[in-house]
Amino acid sequence: MRFPPFEHLHFYDDLSGPKFLNISYSDITPFTIREFDGYLPTKFDLSWGDVAGMPSLRRRVAALHGVPRENVLITTGATEANFVVNAALVGPHQRVVVDAPMYSPLRDCPRGFGADVIEVARDCRDGWAFDIDRFRKAANRRTRLLVVCNLNNPTSARLGRAELRELLDFAGELDAHLLVDETFRDLAFSDPPPSIASFGPRGIAMSTVSKMYGLGMLKVGWIVARPEVLRRVLGVRDYTTGNAPPLAQAFADWAVKRRDFFVRRARAIVRRNRALLQETLDGTPALHADLPEIGNVVFPHSDVNVTKLEKLLIRKYRTVIAHGRYFAARGFRDHFRLGLGGKTPVFRRGLANLRRAVGELT
Repeated sequence: MRFPPFEHLHFYDDLSGPKFLNISYSDITPFTIREFDGYLPTKFDLSWGDVAGMPSLRRRVAALHGVPRENVLITTGATEANFVVNAALVGPHQRVVVDAPMYSPLRDCPRGFGADVIEVARDCRDGWAFDIDRFRKAANRRTRLLVVCNLNNPTSARLGRAELRELLDFAGELDAHLLVDETFRDLAFSDPPPSIASFGPRGIAMSTVSKMYGLGMLKVGWIVARPEVLRRVLGVRDYTTGNAPPLAQAFADWAVKRRDFFVRRARAIVRRNRALLQETLDGTPALHADLPEIGNVVFPHSDVNVTKLEKLLIRKYRTVIAHGRYFAARGFRDHFRLGLGGKTPVFRRGLANLRRAVGELT
């Protein structure tokens, strides 16, 4: 196995902390320990945990996806979820067809297992519309996995029920599975797309408390799939973490129980920041984006060179954007990602710096 470098992750290594204004992050403003309102889990055994995850957390996650509890496996974040699904289902010289642009581990993890990964690019000129015919052309008889993100990261484009059903039926024709990263599904707020896990045996969903809940450092995620798929995944997970940390699961369970509160919190933050970004786009002719009404990430097109813009923002303005190169092996070099989930004063200052930098390069 040889995995491609996770360049996007390590891009932030020296760009974190109060010295920088990071307006690229895809999570909602972090929820703090103090905001747990004194909650302290005390009634469970730290010497052993349920291999599939805390039963109450699995039950709550199952309800979110419309499936039985036995269809849920709690993982150490969505990154482990992605890794163990690929390890269980994908092998050398098999094909994986992935959406693009998209979060890089979803395309690079199967490459690490020796798979032939084919990216199917969307186009900003048609509103990032999904074209299943291009997926069909990219697949072949060796295809074992189709991969999408719903809502899409970095565009917040949404796949509806009919598109998901057509993709899942196509996976069945190939004797493959459809993996959907549903990390951003809740950020459609009052009208989230359906979970692929509720559609049929070839649908696999994964998600986490990192984004909408603002609890990234808990490192709690999950896989939702049929038990026969989870048995294969567990055979791999035995050799990664064994099970997700019990204390982290307890805090995640507390949060998921209060999902409606976290949805309201996230919506309020995103609404404020979306309005600020719209003002910035209106006043910056070199940047182009139709802001979606849902989601917390945006992928503007830039008339100025994004590499030069990125470097100028870091060097002169201590402001961070996420270059489009992180979201596809090829293409999208004239785009960058912005996140709408951060603290509004930081976002406001970062956008002001973005306008100045674009002005200098125009």
